[in-house]
Amino acid sequence: MNETVLKRVKIVSTSDVIENGYVVIKNGLITEIGVGSPSIGFGSQIDLDNLIVMPGFIDTHTHGIKSFDVTTCKSPYDILTMSKYYAEHGVTGFLATTVSAPLDTLLNVCKTVEEAMSYWRSEYGARILGIHFEGPYINPEAAGAQNTAYIRFPNLKEFKNLYENCKGVLKQITIAPEVGGANEVIEYAKAVGIVVSAGHTNASYEDGLKAVEMGVTKATHLFNGMKRFHHRDPGISMALLQSPKVYLEVIADFIHLHPAVVKMVIDYASPDRVVLITDSIAATDMPDGVYELGGLKVVVQGGICKLESGSLAGSTLTMEKAVANIAKLGYSLSSIAKMASLTPIKSVNMENLMIGDLKQGYRADLVVLDENYRVVKTMVNGVFVYEK
Repeated sequence: MNETVLKRVKIVSTSDVIENGYVVIKNGLITEIGVGSPSIGFGSQIDLDNLIVMPGFIDTHTHGIKSFDVTTCKSPYDILTMSKYYAEHGVTGFLATTVSAPLDTLLNVCKTVEEAMSYWRSEYGARILGIHFEGPYINPEAAGAQNTAYIRFPNLKEFKNLYENCKGVLKQITIAPEVGGANEVIEYAKAVGIVVSAGHTNASYEDGLKAVEMGVTKATHLFNGMKRFHHRDPGISMALLQSPKVYLEVIADFIHLHPAVVKMVIDYASPDRVVLITDSIAATDMPDGVYELGGLKVVVQGGICKLESGSLAGSTLTMEKAVANIAKLGYSLSSIAKMASLTPIKSVNMENLMIGDLKQGYRADLVVLDENYRVVKTMVNGVFVYEK
């Protein structure tokens, strides 16, 4: 029996913090958590010298990392390489996220990701949870860094084709609920179990409420790429914020959103609804320079990604940096664990995987952090896939 004991650790679950604790892992599962030392010691015992152990981070919105881009990846091994790089940042599961693109491109991404998922083993790194299509059924007036050449009206026939060819890999789609044809796609996506997220939208407050009634259960990077809030015309962002069954993506780089806005969202909606994401692009972990996103030129200066027009174009944020930023706002480690791990996995209806928390019976997908929230080790299925 393959057994590992992590001892002398600060254990952070979504409900509790245990000082001087231990975690017993057998065959990829957490079998025991306690204080002090386990009564029986078998297998490999690793003394972590009071480092922090948290659930591995789940990023449901990432376009790329270290020169790799989901939309343009041609090989499943590119996606698997991305899994390795994400694990370096404590990520143990991610949704490979596209931008708006032609139908053939999206079909190729489905095939590539599906193959990568079939090849994936724990030692490769972060789990490939599936695909998130950010577009192409969005509002060109709220395109942001999406290429308007590829944005189009929602088309139920095309979407059915996508769904049927994605072999269950498609887990989430971002759509602007106010554009023509959106209702039919939202209804169909909901019926087949795909999470519908509202984003890149100029919808009104009233349209936002109708979208939630129809089946929207998530907000794509809340406030960003949405009609601006005004006290007499609050827009869809307020409707999504006020709807208790809607999960809220937040880019916590303190560039896309002011820290006070991030705190307002968390305090109002609670960590049970807030989903920390990176919205990272291929420039992540790369030097400043010129990159591409969906055929658009992106200039990165000081780690900030912008189109030539000046619009923000994704980020170079990583999940451990997002966690550190949220910690600066004063939230408990358990609350942060919810927003970085458990709430994200719930937002895409994948709780059955038994990941996103540190509990007996859950998979041993975890991250070891130092006191400054820097990643020391990452474990997937009981296997260390990254060690600093």
